[in-house]
Amino acid sequence: MAVYGWYMLKASICIIVFYAFYSLVLRKCTFFLLNRLYLVAGIILSFIIPILKFPIFKSQSNSELSNFIYPLLIEPEYIFSQPQNVSDHAITINYSLILSIIYFTGISILFFKLLLSIIRIIRIKKHSEIHRIGQIKVIKMESYFPFSFFNMIFIPKNENNQMIINHEIAHTRQLHWLDLILIEIVSILLWFNPFVVLYKKSLKLQHEYLADASVINDNNIESYLICMLKQIQVVSFNGITSQFYCNTIKKRIIMITKNKTSNKYLGVYSLVLPLICFMLFAFSVNKGFAQNNTIAENEEVIENTLNQPSIYPVDSKKIKRTSAYYGKRENPVTKKAFFHHGMDFAIAEGENVVSTANGVVIEAEFDSKKGNYVIIQHNEVFSTLYSHLKSISVQVGDKLVQNQTIGYVGNTGRSTGSHLHYEVFKDGKNVNPEDYLPKQ
Repeated sequence: MAVYGWYMLKASICIIVFYAFYSLVLRKCTFFLLNRLYLVAGIILSFIIPILKFPIFKSQSNSELSNFIYPLLIEPEYIFSQPQNVSDHAITINYSLILSIIYFTGISILFFKLLLSIIRIIRIKKHSEIHRIGQIKVIKMESYFPFSFFNMIFIPKNENNQMIINHEIAHTRQLHWLDLILIEIVSILLWFNPFVVLYKKSLKLQHEYLADASVINDNNIESYLICMLKQIQVVSFNGITSQFYCNTIKKRIIMITKNKTSNKYLGVYSLVLPLICFMLFAFSVNKGFAQNNTIAENEEVIENTLNQPSIYPVDSKKIKRTSAYYGKRENPVTKKAFFHHGMDFAIAEGENVVSTANGVVIEAEFDSKKGNYVIIQHNEVFSTLYSHLKSISVQVGDKLVQNQTIGYVGNTGRSTGSHLHYEVFKDGKNVNPEDYLPKQ
């Protein structure tokens, strides 16, 4: 969940940046089709940019700008992976689980709300007359305002104004419903971001401008404006429909009567490229994710020999025995054969557990199998895991030096006795921890 949550936060930041550029630079220009394409592309790129990693941006990340960007991007990440505040008698709080429940509850509520609006439209269609204009279905309703939905337009039975009908046909023919489905999905996934609401309103407004322009091409502007003023109503379905009667009619009238933007202004769209490059650069400051639920690697970790595991994670003189080695063995609980990815040191409960190299804590929480556990990222190559701890004394983001205490030996999770389970990862894959212990 931590990786997913951080990814969604990055996508949310991208949405805000794209919307800010639109609002400050593009909102008032009359290039409606380009604005629509920009907004749609912004949605798609917001979910692509966070996962793109270009070496050219990484190589430039050690600049003054990156020193400013890095804390802004990295600090929020810890929200999604706060460690347990574990002590002998304290009640632990799984913040990651709480955030997950809140997030997915929001998604569920909005999804069912959308589902209900679709069911409502289907019911309207079921109890209405259906006609055709080419490939477009015209649904004659009892007493609703006109709107379009997929390849269907819904018109009140008493509505005969051809300009209104043509407006809704324009929405359908220009495939505005595809944009609405996309932004509705984004609205559900990023429901916590208020800028998504503004983004959706802006996209739907561009749809209205395009539909208005399509109708005006075949009609007199004055007659179309009179038609709009006569039909003003404050009613809306919202969601994935396009309506003729909407609360943006004032803006539409202003845009219809506004002088066309000069073609010289098209040059501002070229600013989108450096905007995208800026976001790629910003997210490339973070070196990425490691395997086994590791979060962000810390670029400030000093690259030297102390960043490779090279000592025992517990006092070797107090180890009663090594109860399990790296390799195939029988599970003491299930009695089934499995591959053991680490080493188990049988030692008295409460003994210090230390970091086997310099590094940064990237996970420190509780798991039903591993019990209280800590994962430390030492550099781009090595990371280590320490599990079944009695308690944890470090937090996510803590910078550690070799031999620094991170917790205490315990018997938590799926364990049959007091011991430390220790794993070493090299390039994201388990390796034999014994190869990284001092030879005795």
